[in-house]
Amino acid sequence: MPNTSRSTVPASFKPSGGIVTQPTAPDPLETALRSAFDQGEPVDVEGNPVVEKQPITYALRNGGVLVETCPSWCVLGHAPDHDALYPEDLVHEGPEIELPTTTIEGSRVSILAARITQFPFSTDGSGSEVPYMALRPEASMGEALGYSTPDDVEAEIRRTEAHLRDLRALNVRLVEARAEYERQQSLRPESLTVEDVRTLPVSVLLKAFGLKVVEFGEMPHGVQVWLDRTGPEPAVYLLRSLPQSARESLVRECLTAVVEARG
Repeated sequence: MPNTSRSTVPASFKPSGGIVTQPTAPDPLETALRSAFDQGEPVDVEGNPVVEKQPITYALRNGGVLVETCPSWCVLGHAPDHDALYPEDLVHEGPEIELPTTTIEGSRVSILAARITQFPFSTDGSGSEVPYMALRPEASMGEALGYSTPDDVEAEIRRTEAHLRDLRALNVRLVEARAEYERQQSLRPESLTVEDVRTLPVSVLLKAFGLKVVEFGEMPHGVQVWLDRTGPEPAVYLLRSLPQSARESLVRECLTAVVEARG
């Protein structure tokens, strides 16, 4: 399993499943999430609109760069200028839900923590290359919760039921995240339209065309971008000094020309 210091979930963790009885009445949060997805409006686990993510260029330890756009559910503060990494160490994480409580000794613990996680370039066969649920039950906690009265127990039950509703809503997001991933995997250059090139994330387009990104210091005649699809490793060459926004625009222009030339 890939490992990275930016992940708050141990890379060796494997999620486990279970059966949860459906509630007798529809959950408002789940209903709002499903409605937003039906209308094509990405939202977070609280039902808030998600701002469109921008592609980020990462330096790689083995040379070159990696251009990746976070999926709509990722909340990690990725920065393009952090230390170089291996592709398999890049991780996306969604917002975490948890059930905090206090032991009889007064210490705080957290149980039933969960978040959507993905190592998009993992090659170890673990399944972590697609979005999965990272569950942290904290089962090793051995302290008692105290001498609970029926009212105390009922209060814990209500808090647990609320957490399970959040977990069910998060599972709705997981279904959509995996569907989004599958749609992107099925893209082929010959099936892309000019509108696709204008709207799809640049990282998705680069993968569909089988292109890598290579930076260069300078080129004659003021050239800023150069697309080479004839070599053994097709690549988009970008001027190193270009800002992130300009890189995206130039790459889209190149790929638009390719699609238009196809007739």
